[in-house]
Amino acid sequence: MGRIRHLLSHEGDADTDPSTAVGQLTRQCRALARAVSACGAGISVIDAERLGMSLATSGPRATELDGLQFTVGEGPSLEAFDLRRPVLEPDLSIGGGTRWPGYTPAISELGVRSVFAFPMQVGAARLAVLALYREETGPLPSASLNDALDFAALGVETMLTSAPNGDLIQDAEGVLDHHAEVYQAQGMVMVQLGIPLDEAMVRMRAHAYGHNIPLSRLATDIVANRTTLDGDHVDGTRPDA
Repeated sequence: MGRIRHLLSHEGDADTDPSTAVGQLTRQCRALARAVSACGAGISVIDAERLGMSLATSGPRATELDGLQFTVGEGPSLEAFDLRRPVLEPDLSIGGGTRWPGYTPAISELGVRSVFAFPMQVGAARLAVLALYREETGPLPSASLNDALDFAALGVETMLTSAPNGDLIQDAEGVLDHHAEVYQAQGMVMVQLGIPLDEAMVRMRAHAYGHNIPLSRLATDIVANRTTLDGDHVDGTRPDA
């Protein structure tokens, strides 16, 4: 961990609170992205129903990249969460289309050419997933891969150390509140359109992607009766495409 501590020592505390777990995780994401020449790094929490949300990222672009996979319902973090092992896709143009047919063209439009995800877990307990996004194709060099694994381990340590203080738990509860709202919206769409529950989620994801908004924002609008989905078709095309 000596190299990791050294990298962190050169990372400023701008826009972060180093006294909180999320602030520390944000600094870790920034340091890792810089160390491995990634255009973004993010740590996401995912629930048993495979809904996820970013807990900490290296910046606004990383937040967008990290959130996209949860809007379309597929991507490296979700796969790493399911498989409980790292997911490494060095060239999305070769393997991504088959692996993630909805996610790959969307993330490629944003300039990403390779993605890497690392589960953050202790035994059978899955705490989060660390994802890296790069504009270049090719596998991570061995030194960069080691850095990513070390940062994932440091993130686990940060999350476990913060648990007694309750600050990370409070942030995680906020994420779960967003998940609850998504489930509430899903139930409303099911009733409004008279469709099965799983199809309601498909329609919500398609609408969110087609209108270039996060799934969580769409859920908020549905619950507040500001948005009602069209029951005639699923719109999965972005308006600016």
